[in-house]
Parts: sequence; C-alpha cells; structure tokens
Amino acid sequence: MDEVVTPKVGLQTGDNNYFLREWWEVEHDKIKFDAKSIPDAVESGKKWFPYNKGGSFRRWYGNYDYVVNWENDGQEIRNFVDDKGKLRSRPQNTEYYFKEAITWPLITSGGLSVRYREYGSIHDVSGMSAFSDNVDVIYYIIGMLNTPLGNNILRILNPTINSQIGDFRNSQVHNPV
Repeated sequence: MDEVVTPKVGLQTGDNNYFLREWWEVEHDKIKFDAKSIPDAVESGKKWFPYNKGGSFRRWYGNYDYVVNWENDGQEIRNFVDDKGKLRSRPQNTEYYFKEAITWPLITSGGLSVRYREYGSIHDVSGMSAFSDNVDVIYYIIGMLNTPLGNNILRILNPTINSQIGDFRNSQVHNPV
C-alpha cells in the first residue's frame, strides 16, 4: 500500500475535552473550514479547525463533527504539559494536516468504513488517514476497500476490531494509474 498512498497517524491532543468542540458549539466565524496548509491556517487567524477523530460507521464521506483548537499552529496543544512538566500532547505528521485523504476509524466493530476527507482538517490518532497527491488514487482505494471483497480481505489480514496504520499498509491495493 505504501507504493500507492502514505498512511499516517495524526494528532494526540492530550485532553480532547479541553481542546475539542463539536462544530456547532463554536462561533462560525472562528472556524477555518478550508485551510490548505499550515501557513494558510496560521494566516487565517482562526482558532478552530475541522478535526477527524474517527467516528461511527460511515462509508464514502462524513463524520465531520468536531473542531480542534489549533490557533497559532497549535501553540496551546504543542505546549500542553502536566503538573510535572511532562508534555501530554503529541502532534504527529503535521506536514499532512489540512490535506485531503482517505480516512477510517481506529475501532471498526461494524467492519471497515473508508471515507474521503477533503482538505481543511486535522486528523486524530483514532482517525487514521492515508494521503496521495492524486485524488483519483484516493477515490480508487476508497472504492476498492468499501466493497465486500475489500472488507473481507482486510478482515482476514486483521481479525480484530482495531484497524491501525500497519493493518492498512498490509492490504494489497496496486496503483491504478
């Protein structure tokens, strides 16, 4: 799979109750829904950005329920420490934030549901994501993995309810282009 897309783990805030809100809880003009890059997000001066943290079983598209406080390139999250000064958050693979992607939830009790994630959001550790510069490749893989055959192959490779980055990498989808 690594020949076709680049799977990456996302942000661990360290305290979702503090850093996340459902999008309707925040004033609309404080959310940047369409950031295309980190500089674009910073220049917007916005505090809240769409956040992909997995979610319920839904194929193709959706689960855009949350926003995350990523003001000033995540300054507050990047500096979030416990009482002893230990960093609680873990921003990972930040160069992939705001890019369009394939996404799926970490927990897949109802079978794997792969979705398209348009540009503009940050992905969580439980909202696994895989990236390609070619949107046709993204659509192809989503189409393949959302079939009964694709789901059965993934279930054979990983019979647990957790579908992690390594499990996604082990699936064999060849480059359609």
